[in-house]
Amino acid sequence: MSPGADSARFWDFSVKVYAAEGVKPACLAIQAGGMDVNLALWIAWVAAAGRDPRPALGRALEISALWSARVVKPLRAARDLLKRAPSFVDPAGAGGLRKSVLAAELEAERLEQAALEPLGRLCPMARGDAPARVCAAALADYGARIGARAETDGFVAAVFAAAETV
Repeated sequence: MSPGADSARFWDFSVKVYAAEGVKPACLAIQAGGMDVNLALWIAWVAAAGRDPRPALGRALEISALWSARVVKPLRAARDLLKRAPSFVDPAGAGGLRKSVLAAELEAERLEQAALEPLGRLCPMARGDAPARVCAAALADYGARIGARAETDGFVAAVFAAAETV
């Protein structure tokens, strides 16, 4: 599933990889460390295709930071609140609304990935390094740019193990 392939898109890669054993907790761990999971998955997708995402990382970070802050995170906060809805809210109604907010959050993530996807075609082929190493280096660059202290080794290992089956 490379950035240049029409039949294999970033979203498809992400959905399949995320469903693999060990990937969800690895994604939640880097999210807890301050990284955007969609951007981290984009880095992995580009690197898995043999490309170096670092030249496009600045633009990818702009897209991700804006969309995440203004759309994804507010939806996630609303969904989290609805897990334990305030006592003045009907529990059944809160549960139904939570499902709707989850659907909106997933659609927001899909739209973010659709915005990031074309940047992969702008990335040069990686020279000599294994894709997992390129991914690790790009994640380190990303983390340094935003001051994140996320541990990314588990993410890289889980995603690349899963990517072998995608």
